[in-house]
Amino acid sequence: MAERVASWRDREALGALLAGMVAVLGLPPDPLPLPMIVGLAVLIRLVETAAPRRGAWLGFCFGLGHFSLGQAWLWNSLHTFGGLPAPAAIGLMLGLAAILALYPALFGAVLPRLAGRPWLLPLAAPALWVVTEWLRAHLLSGFPWNLAGYAWDGSLTMLQVADLGGVYLLSWLILFCAALVAVLARPAEWRQRVSWFVVIGLAAGTLGGGWFYGQWRLAGLREGIERDIWAAPVRMAIVQGNIPQKMKWDPAHQEEGLRRYLDLLADLANPVDLVVWPETAAAFFLQAAPRELRRIADASRGLGAPILTGAPMADRESEGSKEWLYFNSMVMVDAEEKGEFRNRYDKDHLVPFGEYIPFRALLPGNLQKLTHGTKDFSRGGEPEPMAWGHGAIGALICYEVIFPDEVRLLAVRGARWLINVTNDAWFGESAKPQHLAMARMRAVENRLPMIRVANTGISAMFDHLGRELGRIDPNQKGVLERTVTRGTGQSVWVRTGRYWIWLWLGLCLVGLALTRKSA
Repeated sequence: MAERVASWRDREALGALLAGMVAVLGLPPDPLPLPMIVGLAVLIRLVETAAPRRGAWLGFCFGLGHFSLGQAWLWNSLHTFGGLPAPAAIGLMLGLAAILALYPALFGAVLPRLAGRPWLLPLAAPALWVVTEWLRAHLLSGFPWNLAGYAWDGSLTMLQVADLGGVYLLSWLILFCAALVAVLARPAEWRQRVSWFVVIGLAAGTLGGGWFYGQWRLAGLREGIERDIWAAPVRMAIVQGNIPQKMKWDPAHQEEGLRRYLDLLADLANPVDLVVWPETAAAFFLQAAPRELRRIADASRGLGAPILTGAPMADRESEGSKEWLYFNSMVMVDAEEKGEFRNRYDKDHLVPFGEYIPFRALLPGNLQKLTHGTKDFSRGGEPEPMAWGHGAIGALICYEVIFPDEVRLLAVRGARWLINVTNDAWFGESAKPQHLAMARMRAVENRLPMIRVANTGISAMFDHLGRELGRIDPNQKGVLERTVTRGTGQSVWVRTGRYWIWLWLGLCLVGLALTRKSA
């Protein structure tokens, strides 16, 4: 008998692991809500009556499968470009997946305490899952990659719900459906006491409500653009240089890289108001390169438009100090630029181990970050929108765009454009569409156009409805010009985003109270 129980428990753990992998199939590049719903429904069904330790283990197995497969692109970062031996790279990938799996483990341990009766699952499970996603976005620097809500990326209509409660509300919709599926999957003796029509009706009503809301918002916002005289369109151009990662930081090729970006400007067919280059398109310190800076400024003069480019920057730690601080920056160069860099944004949310070593004082002195250079980057401080004559720019470098709450603060502070410069060549191919989907979500949440430029792709422009205006495909060099209307930065999410976590926690407490009452 004991052997049978152990065998069944092993199958449950394997089922949780496979369910986590199935859920990944619902994410970009081919987003489909159904695989995500099925995978999460299996997890809910496995943990809903489990003891805390057992539930935590099953949730951990789900997370291990989910994050190992969903972030397989880290192989490129760690092994191909990071130079780590294969065993070490695999170990680090599994280690990161195990850390992230602690959040589904928390879900598995706590859910049975909040849903002591099957009818409480649709109340407690979605709220608890969103709480764990919120924690994943904020704790230990945060890493909200591939939240469940991105499974809706294939539906422009459903994406509009994000302007109410952000991607977290879309995650709630996924989990609500998954919880209802888990209810229907319970043993027949329980199903005899509940009407399938009620459960299916709840799912259809909720999804239908989201769809009708999305259609209403799409129609209303399109009409609003047409009648708003102040929302004069702006002509923007993005340039994708497609410079290989191994060549990008080689001093012997830096001149070739700059020349490629300058030469691509000749492909512009129309006058533009702004040109955007990717993260570290200028792969050298502009402050120490007056000749190269003058060439960029001359190009700006010829275009009659500023050039916004990524570049590393360096400042003295203090006046008279011999110590330098290094920054991953975005600077606006115009015809009058002489090195003052009036419009400059220094990246605030840095990548642990990629741009700096956390707790460096406690770690071996020879431990170096994975990206180019031996020195850590420094944080730029509290982000503020970058001034521009056509509306303030919410500047976002690389993975800063994946943090919903941080991007929302830029909208609160007056941003009317979101511009994300990145170098996704550092990652594997599957990361590119995932990163792109997260950038698109920020446009819908904040009702701001998103201009995204990547060194090797995918570069694209989205309006504030999340509609793609054009793209440059991966591993291609090119220029894309589009006319874009600035956004309002006004949405329910922008105004109320900081309060939503209290709603999700409140629903969890309601589930706990009802569970205790029915015990």
